[in-house]
Amino acid sequence: MGSSLFLYDNWTGLGALYIIVPQDFWIDETAHNVYDVVEEDSWNLDRLPEILPEKYAMHIVEKIKPPNVYEVLDVPYWMLETRGFFSVRTAWEYLRRRDEPRVAYKMIWVKGLQFKIAFFMWKVWKVKLPLDDFIRRLGYCMPSRYWCCTQPKEETLQHLFFKSDTTRSVWSYFLSRAGIAMEGLSMHQAIIKCWTAKVCPRLKPIMQAMPSCIVWELWKRRNNMKYGDAVSTNRVIYQVSSTLQALVRVRKPGTHNVPHKWHDLLSMMENYTPRLKVDKVLLEFPGEGWLKVNTDGASRGNPGRSAVGYCVKDENGDIVFAAGKEIHETTETEAEAMAIVEALRFCRMQQYFQVEEIMQLFEGRNNVVSHVFRERNKLADHLANYALDAGDIACQEFWQLDVQGRRIVNEYKLKSYCPNVLLFDGLSVGGISAMHTFHWGEVKGRQKHRIKGEHTANHTAAQFRDMQAPVAIKSGNKWGVME
Repeated sequence: MGSSLFLYDNWTGLGALYIIVPQDFWIDETAHNVYDVVEEDSWNLDRLPEILPEKYAMHIVEKIKPPNVYEVLDVPYWMLETRGFFSVRTAWEYLRRRDEPRVAYKMIWVKGLQFKIAFFMWKVWKVKLPLDDFIRRLGYCMPSRYWCCTQPKEETLQHLFFKSDTTRSVWSYFLSRAGIAMEGLSMHQAIIKCWTAKVCPRLKPIMQAMPSCIVWELWKRRNNMKYGDAVSTNRVIYQVSSTLQALVRVRKPGTHNVPHKWHDLLSMMENYTPRLKVDKVLLEFPGEGWLKVNTDGASRGNPGRSAVGYCVKDENGDIVFAAGKEIHETTETEAEAMAIVEALRFCRMQQYFQVEEIMQLFEGRNNVVSHVFRERNKLADHLANYALDAGDIACQEFWQLDVQGRRIVNEYKLKSYCPNVLLFDGLSVGGISAMHTFHWGEVKGRQKHRIKGEHTANHTAAQFRDMQAPVAIKSGNKWGVME
């Protein structure tokens, strides 16, 4: 260490000393490397003030640890990447100077709309199409003819996309049904009217994409007419309606029977009610004589700081062991695999079964590996993130878990015994404060109680007595524990 160039490398974090030192300060260039100003594993306090201004010398002495390992070359670290490796992307992002994006450019790009259509709209908005009027502005004069009219005129952007008979018919068909009047508008004004139309939020992306679809189909018609194919106005309207219909299907994949006609499409979107798809997650205990292991891996940055977490539960849902620990920097996928490995190592150490490699799990042994929803893997996920935030954790029983971990276990067990129970985070259920009819050592009837900071509904005393983990119950400002 210490092989970095003293004046020309950014080893101080302030920048290259040759650049940041004032020009009127005489620089001693005899110090070539950093270790030239180190003496007996500490900074040379006599030489540093001689070759650098006082504030930079004090910064080095107070903030930077002197190198004490020799014959090891320093490795450059690219500060713009978390891993320290140079990338062209980060260099380009650092060097370029971006202007604030214009609102018009945000409106052009609509999620779900084909890129070629949105890109063509950008060229129309910027007036960058190779039409006759554009070429004339470049200084090249030539005969001009608009191919889409019975009475041809000069081929200009406004005439091609807005002022000809065909284009007026197409724009009128779509704008009139959306409540937009065309009289006195230019093409750019009509487009802005579509983008800023006061419609319901579901219709805004469709109205944003409509001008792009219209100019795209008009451009296709122009090219077909120029090279010998006739395309009617009704055909253009049909193609625009088809593109908008496809956009609705992409943005609302659960919608069936999307109408093709523009008027019907508007009515359907205005009255659209989304359908919610709910997957019921059932929490199940392992069978008798089995252990259930939940694993999870976490990576901050992917790749970046990583940790694994796993918990082992018995047939009653009780915690046999739970752990979370930080591992080396890696990707999220590798962290997930490492979590499985750590869980298997623990099981082997406890002699639950003998495992030498993961692949041997499926050779003559009764093991089940399955994917579960996040709701069934909360504790393992919590342990992995806890290891990153607070440090490693290892628990042999329920009470050794942190507060959040105990809360997850209680919720898991309650959901397993009472799959129809509802958990809430507030202080009331359905706007009505929870009832606390309670006698110490007994829960009466099918009342509602506050349990571990969560409200539950419609549970019985017998169901709580079956739970091996203690359950805290609040009555007024008193707390009791049901054994």
